[in-house]
Amino acid sequence: MMKDWKEDMDLLYQLFEQEASNYHRLIKEMKIESKWLREGDTDSLMKSVRSIEERIKTIRIIEEEIRRTSETILNGLGKGERDRTLSCLSSLLPPTYQTRLSSYQKTLNQLKAWAGQINDQNTTFIREYMAFLSELISPLIGRWSESTGYPGHKSPSASSSYALNREV
Repeated sequence: MMKDWKEDMDLLYQLFEQEASNYHRLIKEMKIESKWLREGDTDSLMKSVRSIEERIKTIRIIEEEIRRTSETILNGLGKGERDRTLSCLSSLLPPTYQTRLSSYQKTLNQLKAWAGQINDQNTTFIREYMAFLSELISPLIGRWSESTGYPGHKSPSASSSYALNREV
């Protein structure tokens, strides 16, 4: 039984390696996404977004496999009814395994935080860019709505200044 447990731990470590590798690729792709956002290259940006979506799907699949593998190990150790977390698993392992598991968890937490920071930066850029466009376009919309070139045109109310007048 100890051999099966060690084999399952080796599988768990391989899954952690795959997850870390996919996070590195995700971060690389998010940096590329940042570049396309700033350069305004829509086609490349959409390709990057699709790549990011696929990478995230892959990470979710690996995370589910990690969960199943850790449950298998816990069940093999006769601890299946207890808390089914990696922390619980770690507490049941010999010190060398605890250290390695802890190292993987720390690395993954750092990668997740890094990806979150890049995502926050991209989100902030998009929001600021949208606000800029809104400020840029709002005077044009105001002039268009004040135009008397359309018969039967009614001036929009102040509360719907950003709404388009559908009456033409």
